[in-house]
Amino acid sequence: MSIKKPPDYRLKQKILYIDKVNSHVLQNHGDMFLEEGFLSDALDFYQKANDNNGMQKIKNIAFDCGDIMLFQQAARALHLELKPSDWESIGQKAIDLKKYFFARHALEKANNEEMLNSLKKIIQKEVDGKSA
Repeated sequence: MSIKKPPDYRLKQKILYIDKVNSHVLQNHGDMFLEEGFLSDALDFYQKANDNNGMQKIKNIAFDCGDIMLFQQAARALHLELKPSDWESIGQKAIDLKKYFFARHALEKANNEEMLNSLKKIIQKEVDGKSA
């Protein structure tokens, strides 16, 4: 089955939750959404297909982008228990990408006061630099 463009919302819901679709079709949809940059939709299809490779791809991309919400969602789909070191790693990645809200959330999950204090200083420097 050749897929040309992502289905609209209603068709996506139909494929995921109403029709009985085999895992190969679900994986193809996941790949198509991934290729289009719709990571959350891709994860939905990979999860429904039980495609661990696809879900791991999403988790890796989410890490590289510092997107802790998608990272957590993919880890949950893979039945992974995130450790404080995982949260610290993605928190540091988010800091590097200047995604401070994500970084703060991750560091709070890690319960890492030292990194949180460091993040507060980084944010304060940026605020001071913009107001100067």
